[in-house]
Amino acid sequence: MGFLTELVKLAVILILVSCECYALHPHTLLDTPELIRIRGYPAEVHHVTTRDGYVLQVHRIPRGVSPGPRPCAPRTPLRTQKAKGTRWVLLQWLNHIYARAIPRCDSGQGKRRVVLLMHGVLSSSDDFVLNDPHQALAFMLADAGYDVWLGNARGNTYSRRHVTLSPDQPDFWDFSWDEIARYDLPDMLAYVRNTTGAPTLDYIGHSMGTTVFFAMMDYYPHINGWVRKMVAMAPSAYIHNIFAGYRLLSMFNQMVGGSASKYETGRLSAETKTSLAKLCSPEAWTSSICLKVIALVAGPSRHEIQRDYLPVIVAHTPAGVATRILTHYSQLILARRFQAFDYGPTRNLDEYGSLTPRQYSLKRVTVPVGLFWSEDDWINTPRDVARIAKELPNVTLNYKVPVRRFNHLDFLWSENARRLVYIPLMKFLKA
Repeated sequence: MGFLTELVKLAVILILVSCECYALHPHTLLDTPELIRIRGYPAEVHHVTTRDGYVLQVHRIPRGVSPGPRPCAPRTPLRTQKAKGTRWVLLQWLNHIYARAIPRCDSGQGKRRVVLLMHGVLSSSDDFVLNDPHQALAFMLADAGYDVWLGNARGNTYSRRHVTLSPDQPDFWDFSWDEIARYDLPDMLAYVRNTTGAPTLDYIGHSMGTTVFFAMMDYYPHINGWVRKMVAMAPSAYIHNIFAGYRLLSMFNQMVGGSASKYETGRLSAETKTSLAKLCSPEAWTSSICLKVIALVAGPSRHEIQRDYLPVIVAHTPAGVATRILTHYSQLILARRFQAFDYGPTRNLDEYGSLTPRQYSLKRVTVPVGLFWSEDDWINTPRDVARIAKELPNVTLNYKVPVRRFNHLDFLWSENARRLVYIPLMKFLKA
């Protein structure tokens, strides 16, 4: 997969040489906090230092801009004890009107329910705030009364710091998504709980955001008690039925020694992102090619991204990733198992105490899970999702997007995601 990324980058650079300049959407080069604030929402930036030294940037939308839950005000009903006859009926009716006039309130002393969103491969917290507020999941949750937290895994645009290492050093990139499951996600969850005082919170993951959640619970089953409900969009654990092109890339990756690589891929310079955004501008003749490239990567789609927002999306994705994360997925495809990173017998013995990598058990995920998947997702296919659903012990919703040609990235960027995914998702969390 890393080889394909580099090849695409080279092709893009060659095309950009002859690319015309177009006006860009004003949100194109804003970071997550800026994207949140420009919409009128409050934004906070937090930093979580993991137990192995990575400094992760976490973003927060503490409240929405539309009316949400508010503390219940004490209310003394009109006295009816001594009333009789017609007066009693009148006072009962006035009490009913009085109760309806009181603004809706939050019975939990005004506290907002807490939710953590976690992105997929080559992505970041940006993905949940790129669309208009009525279409972007993070804004919808904030307006529904949630205290919204957006995680960032080690190595992406926002999490490129370590207490002793520099991203210029190969050892900085000596991790797969197994470390995200063992350190990043549990440490972020602990930080959010400690900061908000909430004993439990909801969790929403997309793609790799579901992978690391499932693996985390194998390491730390007690964290099931921290999570009220888990939403898995495009759930990813078993992926060996993936699109055939990815299987071929996985074989190539293993042949060239991908397991030994320690470097970054998929991160573009600001200049390249700007040029790529212009290439995908609605006025550019190449914008349709951009949509076709996305379909080639994620699967067919008829639920197109709004063309005005396409430059914004391509300017924020890819957000950078360690090559070992891609290699780890390649190993899952070829091994046909849900397992930790395979370093080879010697290091496996040091890391896992056995010559073979640790096998994750989905049986340890006891939190109520809602699976949201689509028929035409080329990455997390219906056959693989069916196996995940069979092994998870507490699937309380198994939701198939009720249309065809809805792909892996439509869960994030499609203008129809609100109707097809987010509203059912929020109903699941509310129930």
